[in-house]
Amino acid sequence: MRSLVAELIGEARTLASRFEPQSSIDLAPVRDRELGILVPPWRHNGEIRDHKGHRMISRVGGFPPSLARYFVAAYSKPADVVLDPFCGKGTTLLEAVCMGRTAVGGDVAPDAVVVSRAKCLPVSIAAVASYIESLPVKGPHDESQVPEDVALFFSKKTLRQLLSIRRRLLDDMHSRSKGDVATFTCGVMLGILHGHSRLSLSLPCNQAFAMSPNYVRRYVAAHGLSRPDRDVRQCLLEKSLELLPAPRIGARARVFEAPAQRCQSYMRRISRPAKLILTSPPYLNRQTYIRDSWLRLWFLGRNRADQKESTLETGNVISFVRALEVVIPAMNEVLEPGGRIVLVCGQAKVTFEGKEHSVRVSDLCFHALNSLGEKKALSVETVIMDRKLMTRGSYFAVHHGHANGSNGPKLPRYGEDEILILRKAGR
Repeated sequence: MRSLVAELIGEARTLASRFEPQSSIDLAPVRDRELGILVPPWRHNGEIRDHKGHRMISRVGGFPPSLARYFVAAYSKPADVVLDPFCGKGTTLLEAVCMGRTAVGGDVAPDAVVVSRAKCLPVSIAAVASYIESLPVKGPHDESQVPEDVALFFSKKTLRQLLSIRRRLLDDMHSRSKGDVATFTCGVMLGILHGHSRLSLSLPCNQAFAMSPNYVRRYVAAHGLSRPDRDVRQCLLEKSLELLPAPRIGARARVFEAPAQRCQSYMRRISRPAKLILTSPPYLNRQTYIRDSWLRLWFLGRNRADQKESTLETGNVISFVRALEVVIPAMNEVLEPGGRIVLVCGQAKVTFEGKEHSVRVSDLCFHALNSLGEKKALSVETVIMDRKLMTRGSYFAVHHGHANGSNGPKLPRYGEDEILILRKAGR
């Protein structure tokens, strides 16, 4: 007898197979009124350079800025509201504000919210440099209260500075006069908190996520790694100078710490519906953002357990589809008639009936959309197949596996994501 999961996945695949996908390679450039230029599709070589702010932080699984730029140009015009309810590190939001749109985002992860706000702020080099210089590197703090797993990553000298600066940053982010520059600096701090660059504050490790402490202990012992002594203020300043001066940015983004299914609550504060919703729902449990951000959450004084209840990260296909059945109507509710929802969907591995299976998130979106019946007021306009060579660190490699196998010759491998475009009934 087939399991409920197998039946659901089979039904979802049948629904999706009714639509013939279009290749991303075949997309035509679109003209943007704000930039006054043709914006090429992300799979074509263009002359538009990515905003420096996209380099503020590394985070697993984000889509390219050029993809966000293309759909913002295609489905919105200057001053329109662009919403990303799974905003992550703010790729959609930064592209939207740079293109003169009103950007709104939401996420359950506090580090994502801080970084998304930070990279969209119109701060100056002078203000950031002056603020960083004023940060204390000495102060009353009890290092014995620092969790052992945190202390593992930093030298004693670096950790003392971190603790002093952390206290000031978390206070100043709520200040009316210092809030913007403190939030920007905090975003920069989260980007260099761990990694392997010359400005990273930790022992050499992954830049995009904080690895398991037990794994790090074993790796450090095996490879003799040391914790570098850093001048934290100098590292913050140098990283900030890499990101500034920023190109012209329009109105700042409004970013809320809230799950996607509650986007109606914060969109009421915007008082205007969205013309475009451009986002990427979690790939089941393929991306474990809450677990991977534990060190950044420590710096922000937050507990990752608090975010687990509201995240869509799950390996349970049925639970995931039920959540989509809430999220999609919520997005539809805040979308203006004739507006679009663009969902960048990948694949994930799930186990049922004793075997591992690959599941397309776009198929599950089809199933959730179909279950809404007459209430949905949304139609599938286009399905785009986005195929690209997987390279180490690319978002395709993250979503679909390593770029090459560990045995035998290194053969090129390709990944495919599906981009589902929904249109709301109306003008």
